[in-house]
Amino acid sequence: MLTLGEIGLSAYAIHALAVLLVGYLVGSVNWATLRQYPATHHFLYASVIVLAGFWLMKAGIYPGLHFHILGVAAVTLLMGWRLAILVYAAVLALMVVAGQIALQDWSVSLLLGAMLPVWFCYQFYVQVYRRLPHNPFVYILVAGFLNAAVSQVVYITTLSGWYLVTGTYTSEIVWANYLSYLILALFPEGVINGMFISGMVIFHPRWLSTFDEDSYFSQ
Repeated sequence: MLTLGEIGLSAYAIHALAVLLVGYLVGSVNWATLRQYPATHHFLYASVIVLAGFWLMKAGIYPGLHFHILGVAAVTLLMGWRLAILVYAAVLALMVVAGQIALQDWSVSLLLGAMLPVWFCYQFYVQVYRRLPHNPFVYILVAGFLNAAVSQVVYITTLSGWYLVTGTYTSEIVWANYLSYLILALFPEGVINGMFISGMVIFHPRWLSTFDEDSYFSQ
């Protein structure tokens, strides 16, 4: 998770932007349709709980420079980018309640630590759908496994850049305690997300909002 630090009045703009984003997403989601399918409620609640558990199981020496499973690819491919961001908003709220992040850091954590990886992950999926063959293995390995690993890269480099720009840590600390271990974080992220996506494709493909059975199984 990210911290605002001493960045002056720009903190208010970050808070306002995060609140506006959540308000827009809440208003743009078709909640009436979701209420027609009770199973979606279980996915939402379970996603928040599981992801909160992943984010609590973090490893690192310096505050904020932590490694943990993001689960961005799994949640984004399952329910789309809008609901995925709202799920992470709830996860970060639980982190505040649990004392893992300060309340004033919720906004920047949402915008840079959640929204940006989710947006990148969804755009990655869109390019895979448009440019690569519609094959279940392509969906699992590229849109799932590889997408998850690259999303972890986006997350870690974003955190590193933020702490460097705000002067929280020096480049030596960020490199020695965070960026130099980047490659070690990619494989577990890809494996866990890839396993989830492959299980959903095999057993419950219709529950994946980004998986078109008619397109992927017509080859």
